[in-house]
Parts: sequence; C-alpha cells; structure tokens
Amino acid sequence: MTPETNEFAFADALDADAMAEQERAAEANRILEEEADATAWLKRIEEAREFDKAARKGYALDRRYCEDRVDPEVYDVSVPIAGTYVNILTGFLYARNPETSVQPAESAGPSRIDDAKMLSRTLEIVIANLWKKGKLKAAADQMVRSGLTIGIGWLKAAWHRETERDPATEQQITTVRGQIAQLQATERQLAEGDAPNPDELRARYEQQLAGLEASVEQVIYSGLCIDFVRGEDMQVAISTPCLKDYTGSPWNAQRIFRPLDKAKAEYPEVADRLNSATLFYNVRQSDTEKRSGSVSDVDADAYSSSGSPRTANESSGANVCIWELWNRETGQVLTLAVGLKRYLRAPFTPDQKSTRFYPYFQWAPLWVDGRRHPQSLVDRSRSLLDEYNRTRTNYREHRKRAIPKLGFDNGAVDVDEANKMKGGAIGEMVGLNLNGASPNTVLFPIQYNQIDPALYDTATIRSELELIWGIQEALSSTITVAKTATEAGIQQQGTESRIGYARDTLDEMLSELSAYTAEVSMSPNGLTHEDVVAIAGPEAFWVNTEELGLMDSLVAVDIRAGSSGKPATAMKQQQWSVLLPQLQQAVVQIGQMRGSSPQDIADSLEQLVVETIKRTGDTGIDPYSIIPQAPPPAPVVPGMPGAPGPDGLPLPAANDPAALAMQDPGMQLPPEMLPPQLPAA
Repeated sequence: MTPETNEFAFADALDADAMAEQERAAEANRILEEEADATAWLKRIEEAREFDKAARKGYALDRRYCEDRVDPEVYDVSVPIAGTYVNILTGFLYARNPETSVQPAESAGPSRIDDAKMLSRTLEIVIANLWKKGKLKAAADQMVRSGLTIGIGWLKAAWHRETERDPATEQQITTVRGQIAQLQATERQLAEGDAPNPDELRARYEQQLAGLEASVEQVIYSGLCIDFVRGEDMQVAISTPCLKDYTGSPWNAQRIFRPLDKAKAEYPEVADRLNSATLFYNVRQSDTEKRSGSVSDVDADAYSSSGSPRTANESSGANVCIWELWNRETGQVLTLAVGLKRYLRAPFTPDQKSTRFYPYFQWAPLWVDGRRHPQSLVDRSRSLLDEYNRTRTNYREHRKRAIPKLGFDNGAVDVDEANKMKGGAIGEMVGLNLNGASPNTVLFPIQYNQIDPALYDTATIRSELELIWGIQEALSSTITVAKTATEAGIQQQGTESRIGYARDTLDEMLSELSAYTAEVSMSPNGLTHEDVVAIAGPEAFWVNTEELGLMDSLVAVDIRAGSSGKPATAMKQQQWSVLLPQLQQAVVQIGQMRGSSPQDIADSLEQLVVETIKRTGDTGIDPYSIIPQAPPPAPVVPGMPGAPGPDGLPLPAANDPAALAMQDPGMQLPPEMLPPQLPAA
C-alpha cells in the first residue's frame, strides 16, 4: 500500500468519525426535543383534567345514585329508581343495530346512477357486516347507559389492520440478501480486473428484494373495532367551550390503562423505561364510599396510583396509564405514558382518512346553553330521589313505632300471671287467674300514633320523576286505575314525544358513524374488492379511493330514523294495517296500467309481506318460508322446440315458418306455410 493510499484511508476514517459524532449529536438533540414535547403535552392534558374536575365529581355522584349506594346512617330505605329508569330507557333507545340507508346522491347524475345504485346496495351490506363484527350492539348499549347515567357517552370506532410475516417470503428475502452480499466479492474481483460487470445482476437482485419486502406481510384481519370509552377517560381541549363541538377541537385524548407486562410487549422500544412510569392499580371499593357527601373527582376513576387517597388494590397488578392523543392541527396521533418523558412510539398518521379525523363519537341527551358539559338526568332528579328515600325512611320509622300494645293493672294481677302474659307467643292461649276481676278492667289497649297514608304518599314524586325521565306510567308500573286503549295510546304518544329528543340525537350520532364507516372501508387501506365480494356476493360493486369527496358525490349514507330503538309500537302497526290494503291495490293497478309482468307484480307484493312481518318486531318469523315461490323451469328435451339448436339458438316450433326460415335459410317451405304475398303495384 502506497503512502498516498494510507493518507486516503486516514482521511476516510476521520470523515467516518465526524459523521458518527454528528449522528450522535443529532440523536441527542432529537431526544431532548422529544422529551420537551412529551412533557408539554402531559402538562397540557393535566391542566385540562384539572379544568374538568367538577364534571368528573358529578360522574361519580350520578353513578352512586344509579347503584343505590346511599349512606345507611341517613336512609334506612332506598329505592333504586334511577338505575331502573336507566335500564328501561336503554332498551327503548337502543335495542338493535340501526338499519343503514344508502341512496344515490343527487350529484351522481344520469351517467353514474347505475353505479351509484350498485354501490348503495353494497355499502348497506358492508356497513351492517362491519358493525356486527365490530360488536356495535355491546358498545352502543354501554354508551347509551353512560349517557343516561352521567349525561354523556363515548364510542371509539377505529380501523384495525393486523398483519403477519410470511415465512416463505422471509426465506426468499434471506436468499436474495445473500446473493447481494456475494456481489461485494465480485466487485473486489472487478477492481482487480478478474470479474465481469455485476451492475446488471445487482439491479435485478435489488428489485427482487424490494418486491419481496413489500409482500412479506400478509393481512390476517382488516375491519372496524368499536369500543366503549368511559366519560372520565376522555379529555377535550380547554379551548373548546362546549363538548358538543368536540369534532372541531384542536385535540382530543383518550386514557387507556394497560397492564405493565402487556405494555412492554406492545412497545418494545421503551420497555426498559416503562418501569419508571407512574403505576396504577385497580380500585377496591370500601364502605366509606357510600357517603354521597364525600365524593371527589378521583372517585370516578377505575384505577388509582399507589399514592392516591383511594384504596388501590396492588395485588391486582400494576398498570400503565397511556394517553392516546389525536392532534387535528398536525393530523398525527401521539402515544404518551404518565410519568414517562418519551413517546411510547413515534407519532404517526392514521392509514384510514376520513372527513372528521377523530374516531370518537359522542352522545348526550341533555345540553344546557352556555355549559361546557351536558347535564345528566340523574342530576336533574337528584333532589326528588332524595325526597323519595326520605319519605320511605320516615314511613318505615313510623311503622316501627306504631306497634299495638296492651297494658294491665299490676295491682290486680299476680306477678306469675303477669309473667304469663309477657311470655305469651303469637296465637298462644294463655290461662290467667284474674281473681274474679273483669278482663276489661285489668287489660286495656295503649294508645299509639296512627299512620296517615297521605303523609307518605309518593305519587307526586313519581309523577315528577316520570316527567323528567320521560317514562310513561305503564312502564314504571305505577298504574292504580285501569286505562282504556285510547288512554294507553295517548300515554304511549306522550312517552315517544318525551324521549324523541334523545332518539333524534342518537340517530344523528349513528348517521355520522355510518358515514365514517363507509369512508374508512373505502379507503386504500380499507376493504379490498375480494373482501367485499366475500361479504356482499360476487355482484358487489366496490371502489377504493383516496378522494374523500368521491363517495359523497356518488351516494348519501344515513340510517333509517328510529331503527335502533324498539320495534314499531301497536299504534304504528295499526296505521300500517290501514295503509297495507291501499298499497296492495295500488301495486296491482299500477302494474296493469304499465303492462308489467305478473312476476314483477308478485315481487312488489312480496316486499309488502316482508315489510309487514318486519314491522311486527318478531325476528323469528321468516317471511320467505311463508311466501310461495315460483316453480322450477321445465326440463328441456333435446330436439324439442325450445331446446338449443346447433347454432346455440332455441329450436322453433313446428308450425312457425318465420323461425324455420331463420334456422335454415335454404330450406324450401310448402306453399301453405309461406306468408301471404302482397299484390303487385
């Protein structure tokens, strides 16, 4: 090696050391910036939590009323009215998954109306399938129950895409990498002039490696995951004056508690640092929490740190408090842990894009103008619930004191005879020696306070509670006088009008969820055409697009109003019974006037039968097992009229001259089978 070569090698070594030093400095600077950003976000979240402390205190208090956890030193009798009302309304508001309604958009135009109709039908099937697999019913039931209890309920609907590495493809990658490594030896030989040019071979291997790297991951699951989020685990930015406008908030954050060992497995890059994070434990309920007056904001939390005043059950295992923060301004998602000044993973952009960005959905039945948080039904009726328990407690105390008693004259009765009367059991006949005295002069009743039922009548309290909660008298089982069908119908109308506002807001939220489901499923990383064919059949029409406005230009995604509640009531069924005969007659008349085939008229009447059975609410009835079906086509005998001929066309009838002439143009027909000739001009 020449001195010049030594100088070049020394210069290269110096350059390599300088580059390594620069990389270390850049990495240290990046870590400092990351720690500063993570610390700032955790502080921002903590400030927002402090701002909403009073709301979380209300959550804890409302739940205690629904649990009927009252102070036994104050109330001897407590009736779980709030929890019962929540159960009743939950069944009325959300009894099943809503029916999706997808219609061609007005902007589709005549040229794309057929594609829009096919896409509409496909989307209805796909959305219903995704909701069923994502277990919307279970999550929405908890959301509605939360909204009725604490005033607000949250859902998270995020697209989950799970992949795994293909072992066969990994083996091919290993082979190609080995071939590329062999090229380095070839290059050294080329420098000495003993080997051909390996550039072409290198390019081929690198292209093959890039293709294998792209296909090494196999998609094993791709679908919508729907989860319920507790009210205290959601945090909206302070700059949002009302939580109803959460979709326009600069950021929303969700708190997730993960066991320490699972958190280390999910975030291996920071597994060693997670030991220094703040650890939380499941909370053990204690008898002291029954006192409603000593409620704080931390009582709403299901987990508590070891330094918290709440009783932490450390034997249940340590958990890490993770904040998943969605930043609308940057379009990224941050993952932070309480007590850790680093990201759990690098900020990322969601693969599935939507017009709303946030995967969270909120439902709150009651809003008060000017308030940041909604008001709960329990909060509105809290004083009435206390009065009801107080009335029942006083009634019990009065009954306990109002016990009939008899007195007797000690001077007229011996001690032994008096002891016999004291020790007598219920229904026992006691023989007494009254020394000839009259029993009326020896025994006499002792006056006690009589019970006036009007003083303890709770009918007024119940009627006011029913007014607040919107529950009719029949549902709460407080009927004292039999009602006629008309009176029951009026009460039913009153119930529907009272809870109509809650149904409207719930339908609005579910409509947003249906549009969001359609957007993420049609995104490039959503469902593939093969996935949709497996769900909706081979005739499904599907398109994956990055343009969020393309779907809106083709279809309008919504739900059928009220389809998530209980089936149609008796009054609606009565209205349908009046309308059904008119529809049947109209279908037949319109079909005759348009010259429709009997098959088309039968299809329309079949849909009326299906709709009638659907309105009964009985899902156990299969309408297609009742409706007669068309008979199968008669078998075609080869050589007979109608059977396929040599040219693939059906054979004509024996007396059809025109068809015979078309079948064989050279065939001579007898004169009697020829068509009549027109006279010459």
